[in-house]
Amino acid sequence: MESTGVFAGALAILLTLGASAPFTKELGVCESGAVRDVLAGNIILPHFIPGPMVHVPPLYWWTTAIMVHLFGWTEIAFRLPALAPAAATCAIVYGWATNRLGREAGFWGAASLLFCHFFIDAARQPRMDSMLAMFVTGAIVALEDALASRRRSSWIGATLLIGAGCLTKGILGIALPGGSVALYLLLRKRFFEVFWLDLIATFTIGLAIGLSWYVAGYEIAGHKFLEWQVGMNLWTRFIPASAGGANYCVHPFWYFVPQILVGLLPWSLYFPVVLVLLWRGNQIRLPESIVYAGASFVAMFLFFSLSRGKCQVYILPAFPPLAMLIGWAVSAVCGEESAPPWATRLFSAASIVTAIGATAMALGSIALIHYGLPSNLPFALHSTDQRLIDIFLSLASTRHYGVLNWIVLSILGSLVVLRGTWRFPAMQVVGVLIIALVGTRFWFRVMNPALAEHETLKRFAQEVMDVVPANASIAHLGIEDCGLYFYSPRPIEPISRFSCNAQPPPPPYLLIRKQRFDALPADQRACLTTMLISEPVDGQGPRLLLQLTPPNQ
Repeated sequence: MESTGVFAGALAILLTLGASAPFTKELGVCESGAVRDVLAGNIILPHFIPGPMVHVPPLYWWTTAIMVHLFGWTEIAFRLPALAPAAATCAIVYGWATNRLGREAGFWGAASLLFCHFFIDAARQPRMDSMLAMFVTGAIVALEDALASRRRSSWIGATLLIGAGCLTKGILGIALPGGSVALYLLLRKRFFEVFWLDLIATFTIGLAIGLSWYVAGYEIAGHKFLEWQVGMNLWTRFIPASAGGANYCVHPFWYFVPQILVGLLPWSLYFPVVLVLLWRGNQIRLPESIVYAGASFVAMFLFFSLSRGKCQVYILPAFPPLAMLIGWAVSAVCGEESAPPWATRLFSAASIVTAIGATAMALGSIALIHYGLPSNLPFALHSTDQRLIDIFLSLASTRHYGVLNWIVLSILGSLVVLRGTWRFPAMQVVGVLIIALVGTRFWFRVMNPALAEHETLKRFAQEVMDVVPANASIAHLGIEDCGLYFYSPRPIEPISRFSCNAQPPPPPYLLIRKQRFDALPADQRACLTTMLISEPVDGQGPRLLLQLTPPNQ
């Protein structure tokens, strides 16, 4: 029941964080066409519109299609299948830590996961990664219980969760739980448990559930399906470029280290405390759940780091085990059990650094509001950063509650941390929680939606639909502007090249980026008449709606 309450509370918080704000650059917007294809009846093997067949099993898009049926083609319908699993992941971490370590560890584990930028940012993206993180976290928790208790219900639960994970993002649904269990058993020298029939049956049946979609997809698309799913989207991620490896999201082995450290702020500042407590485990036996959580994190970190293609969001499933470790460390320092002096000092240092950072940002914002941005900065601001500063100053000029709330409560949280440095570590972490909570709400409820309103193509897409006759077809030169495809109630045909005299003739209406239109030869621009021009909502400049003039006119 407590975990249910955590789920409800986490979901309520996530739904307040701009869940209905327009899409701008969220990853899943470019994949949203798969939902149109599911709704059109292509359930087993939907295709992106525009684009190829889906690159992973379509459980997320099936779920989103249900949400669209219930709530319409809206942002929140696309975000719910990611937001709800994110809330469920918090509930799983709470239940896991509470059952193994106590309520205090459960609370801080769930809180550190919920109130970190990386986790919430992924939860708001209309794609499958939050759903995968939920299934993987549930599977590793069920497997831990199954290994300890041999309960049939735990084996069955792990099997279903592995199968659902495979139907969400392919091999990751089985590889991440499998790697976690294998490394844990290796560390504990329980080698022969790998051959338990229950364990083998769990992974075999879970894999069979996931493979059922691959078999069905092969029946529809044949060898082309296998080339795309296995060759392009799996094999090429782990082989060198010289052998035909992936050439997107290519980063060095250590790429995910700074992503985790920055993405989990301010809670990542407690990592030294975790390490000290783990080192103490050489003298005092560590809880088995902590060894298991640590093995799970290391296994997932190594798996993704060994991949040639390392997109930022991939590392998300490794965050719940980290939250478990942080919850344990916080409860150990703040609880009745005595923590090593070094752990307590590092804990206070991390809390103070958080308070100093929050105070500096709050006071810096006050100075920015009062004096404005200096004109002689020694560096050039990125266009998005400049836009964010403009939005902040605009909100501050109207005394927006969000700006005042963030500044006041950030300073309050810092004062709570300062008070807690006098032998009250529990008060320190409460102050850090206040800082994390108000910072999260300010960014995702105030700044991010305001930025989205400035950068969205939603209004332009609606204007295009008002201008173009209902029975006329529309093309887009290129496939880059995913927002236009998402917000258009009518199909937009992507084309890779344009010619006034092409046969068959191009659609009578064309969407194009202005900078691309300006680069066209003069004779190709001559047959096009500008109907609409959008605001320059991002660094790519305005978009144009053009009408094709037939040659005989």
